[in-house]
Amino acid sequence: MIDFHFHAPVHDFLEYLGEFKDSTIRYFNSKIKEETLRDSLDRVESVGIKRVVLLPIDSTTFLGRRISNDYARVDDRIVPFISVDPLKPNALEEFKEAVKKYEPVGIKFHPQLQGFDPRDRRFLRLMSLVDDRGIIAVFHTGTSGVGAGERNRIDLDFGRPIYLDVVAKDFPNVKIVMAHFGWPWTEEALAIAMFRPNVYLDLSGWSPKYIPEVIWKNLPRLSNKVLFGSDFPLITPERWLLELQNVKLEPGVKELVLRINAERLIDSVK
Repeated sequence: MIDFHFHAPVHDFLEYLGEFKDSTIRYFNSKIKEETLRDSLDRVESVGIKRVVLLPIDSTTFLGRRISNDYARVDDRIVPFISVDPLKPNALEEFKEAVKKYEPVGIKFHPQLQGFDPRDRRFLRLMSLVDDRGIIAVFHTGTSGVGAGERNRIDLDFGRPIYLDVVAKDFPNVKIVMAHFGWPWTEEALAIAMFRPNVYLDLSGWSPKYIPEVIWKNLPRLSNKVLFGSDFPLITPERWLLELQNVKLEPGVKELVLRINAERLIDSVK
């Protein structure tokens, strides 16, 4: 299996949550214990997850902190992803340097925690370079558990899936993954994934018994474009996979979601 949306509870991740750490843990009703990256990878491998998309994030401009790209190449079980802050004046140069250094399969964007509107020209200039590379772009879509219930400057609107429709149209070489299927704008996300050949959905951030029925109802139409992601450590893969057993899926769909779709998507990046 491949977990397409993974965070390790290393010190850097907990530091990144910063003032939102306690409220984020409450939002997800999680129990998070700091551990080494190797311990996290060994733990999920013990339940059959052979590779993970470990997601960094650069929120230097908006939040003044980041999770480094350096984790991309420290273990063969990690699918290498990078993050670049689109609002930095040198964002284009940073992207070029990161591509050369890490040879990434993809890039992570979190418009809410990076503080940018997906229609911002600075972001679109960066996306032009991402399009030239033809790599995967994972976008946080929907609400944000980080900051929930706290006074903050986060704009939930930046997570609307509909803003990525034009991005998918204008940058057709980018494989776009809408993380968390855009809830509460889930039907927007579904419509875009059905319409745009380069748009996918991941199921991270929700345990299967709480995933909206509209997702499972439309899964047969999107069985080649939906990816398993746990959002570990906020939701454990053990819990996610256990609950999936109670979801009735057509023959072969479970294997597509848990492994095959991710393998095909990763292999499509040259």
